[in-house]
Amino acid sequence: MQISKSQILDIIHQNLSAEHIEGSFIYWDSKIRIREEQIQIGPQTYQFEFDSILIFVDLAPFFNWAHPCLYLFLNIDNLEVETVDASFPPYSNHIPETYSILLKYGIEQLPLKESGD
Repeated sequence: MQISKSQILDIIHQNLSAEHIEGSFIYWDSKIRIREEQIQIGPQTYQFEFDSILIFVDLAPFFNWAHPCLYLFLNIDNLEVETVDASFPPYSNHIPETYSILLKYGIEQLPLKESGD
């Protein structure tokens, strides 16, 4: 299923508070994560229960790690969201090429690689 930028933004607004949106940097990973794939989130390992898109919410973008952040795992089949609280980003030093920043402090960022819009 192709998921558009506008669908991702709608899902973010449906699943996060205005306070979280306005106080964070929100990234969209264009890489589809396959069911049972694992990623490292700091000291934790997370295994995907469904094919999904990862949305990473940095709740304190200019702080060093560890600090609160959120992961939204979007099921690409039914658009349901699983939210995971964490303290580390999904990458070490450099933001992966598959990541695009969607929102900075609630303001949409351009350009964005599209997937369906």
